[in-house]
Amino acid sequence: MRHCRGLFFVLMAFIPAFLHAQKKPKFKNAADLETKQKVFVTAGPEVGLVFPTDFGARTNVRYQDTLFKLSPQVRFRLGMCVRTDFSKKFSLQTGIYYIERVYEAQVGKTDATGTAFQSLIFNSSFKYIGFEIPVMGLFYVQLGERWFLNNLLGFSVEFFPSSVKSISSDTTIAYKVYGARNSWVVPSVKVAVGFEYRTENAGYFYLGGQFHRPFFPIFDGFIERKNPAPFGLQTSEIPASGTYFSIDLKYFFPPGKKNKFFER
Repeated sequence: MRHCRGLFFVLMAFIPAFLHAQKKPKFKNAADLETKQKVFVTAGPEVGLVFPTDFGARTNVRYQDTLFKLSPQVRFRLGMCVRTDFSKKFSLQTGIYYIERVYEAQVGKTDATGTAFQSLIFNSSFKYIGFEIPVMGLFYVQLGERWFLNNLLGFSVEFFPSSVKSISSDTTIAYKVYGARNSWVVPSVKVAVGFEYRTENAGYFYLGGQFHRPFFPIFDGFIERKNPAPFGLQTSEIPASGTYFSIDLKYFFPPGKKNKFFER
């Protein structure tokens, strides 16, 4: 009887340990746990050279013998990119960016064609600042052990703090250029493609290009003359589409752990 009682107490002592062992995941080692990685997040700075394009949008207005032009100039965008890998082929990319646009306003006597200046009487430029938050799906094509082709498609939202105004310093014929924003929030569609090289310890490097197209003009431009002169008084509105191509350079900081999605 004493032996049975002792065996009973021994069994009771081992039951909690047995139940605890049953609750543990059935992974062989720590490396096995890493293979169950669900997402992988990387982040880093991005800078882009912006080449604006009108794509058929009107950039000038003719009034009698006067030509008014509002032309976008090459500028830049910069910010921070955050990327989340969900699988070996698909990621979600977002971030926040500062984008600077510059427009050149010109007024002059038109030539016989009505599309170019015979003589220029006014030339001024102004900045139009925006902030962008994109959300893009990224599809990978692995080209080699460390090279990837990145294909991105998605949308973005641009925020514009205010309208802009520029007044000429010429007191004889004073012109005022005004950019009236259509909305403080403008949605856009974005498409991008580029190449990425992943080092073992120094981070990831990306070079590519993208196309950005707002759903409607980001502002309407007006060029108005304040003092009498033998030229037109005021233009019709000249819409600024905000469309551009850009060449982008990104750097992603070393993530600190291996991305199991891309291990061979």
